[in-house]
Amino acid sequence: MPHLVTSRQRLFSPSHKGIGHASHFRWENVNAFTYKLGGLLFILGSILFFPSLADYQRIGAWLFFVGSLCYLLVTAHDLFETLRYWRRHRTGTSADHIELVAALNYVSGSILFAIGSLLFLPWLAMEQAGAWCFIVGSIFFVVGACANLLQLVDAPSKLYMELFNFTLATFIVGSALFVVASVPYLIHFESSGDKTAIYRLAASQFTFASILFLLGGLFIYWRMFAQRMLERNHGADRFGKNFIMAVRRESRGQQDG
Repeated sequence: MPHLVTSRQRLFSPSHKGIGHASHFRWENVNAFTYKLGGLLFILGSILFFPSLADYQRIGAWLFFVGSLCYLLVTAHDLFETLRYWRRHRTGTSADHIELVAALNYVSGSILFAIGSLLFLPWLAMEQAGAWCFIVGSIFFVVGACANLLQLVDAPSKLYMELFNFTLATFIVGSALFVVASVPYLIHFESSGDKTAIYRLAASQFTFASILFLLGGLFIYWRMFAQRMLERNHGADRFGKNFIMAVRRESRGQQDG
């Protein structure tokens, strides 16, 4: 699932306000590990939705649920961090609103995925309602990722910007695939053969989309190390100030235009 992508410094640690504190790096690692765990659980859960593994679909739904909780922890932490950062670094621009829209959409999508996963469990047997949760949740993810793309500030390096674009591309494509893959669960099939073939295709799309989500998380982790190198070369404080200055320059350019 998507989660916040930004070129600014992060205040990951809830207990430290100062940018560059070592605890932020530790919390960032926890955030990245939790996201990767959610990605792996989603891949395994998707595989268990193949018709040939129908006897294990209940386990797949539980894996989706636990994976959704992992994603929810990450996106909720991102929302908290976003609110905390922009309260302390006001720029008079739309940058804070863009991040807030993205973070809110990611949290909303994660909540719907968790609910939808439970609805696929046999003792509830509400697949259509679960599919709608996946569809609407995926749309939230697409909206959030598109909002993320609006934050066109100066990149500190070419690699940094490429990873930013690759990450959001995996999130958007993966979310769109989840929308498409969820639609068959809203349809009543007359032929069992058609149902099996379509569900097999849907499970393939779920699996590929989950791999894309995991890949996006790996790109974010790569960006984290690229940022650490830039901070060592230019100074952590300067890196943070460059982001704020770039946002203000962009805002002035839009106003002059």
